[in-house]
This record gives sequence, structure tokens and C-alpha cells, in this order.
Amino acid sequence: MWRAPTALMPPPLQHRLMAFNSTDLGPHAAALFKDMQNAAAAGLALSVIVLGAAIIDVIHHEQAGPAGYLDGAAFVYAGKKGDLGWLRGRRNHILHHEGPSDGLMGEADAEIWLAADAARAVSTVLDFLDDLTI
Repeated sequence: MWRAPTALMPPPLQHRLMAFNSTDLGPHAAALFKDMQNAAAAGLALSVIVLGAAIIDVIHHEQAGPAGYLDGAAFVYAGKKGDLGWLRGRRNHILHHEGPSDGLMGEADAEIWLAADAARAVSTVLDFLDDLTI
């Protein structure tokens, strides 16, 4: 049965996500970022997490974006390494079913946990982008 999406993140984080100007990203990363914004607005937690990790990967490699004009050292110091590692691991759990994973086992609080993970994914991506100072 269809239900209206729940709020995935606190209003200040939602505003920060929607206000981000992705024009300095390459076209691939910008398209993914727009989809992440739309997924967040629609309450699609799993999509937000997967897209967040994809955005980080694309930004590291898309020559039409920051990878084409920033020094490689900028990427070394961008974002919080623990959060970036968490995001990659969480994405892998979702896409590759690497064993049981919180929020994907039919738990009563799964929606709450996934919303918190989506908010963390958005924060991780935005912090990474802020550190790149693009």
C-alpha cells in the first residue's frame, strides 16, 4: 500500500541540499545530484544513499567537473574519511546484499533508521563538496 513519504532529514539539512548549486559539477555528477535532491524530496531513503555514494565516485573521476581542474590533494582532504567510508559501505550493503543490514530486514523502526542514514548520506556529500571549495 502506498504511503506519503516521510521527512528524511531536518529542515536545515533539507534546505542546504536544495540550495546547493551544482553548476560547478560535471554534467554526470550534476544529473545525479539533481536526482538525489528529488529522491530526498520524495522520501526515498535508499535512493538518496545510493545516489550520494555515486556522486562522490563520479566527482572523483569526471574530468568535466572538479577532477578536471582541482589538484589531486584537494580530494585527499575533502570530507570526513569516516563518513565517506560509511557511505560507500552502506551503499554496498544496499546494492550487493552483503549480509543482513539494519533497515533492510523488515524491522519495525526501519523507516526511521533509513531516514537517518539518508540524512547522513546527504550531510556527507555536502561536507565533501564544501571541502572541495568548488
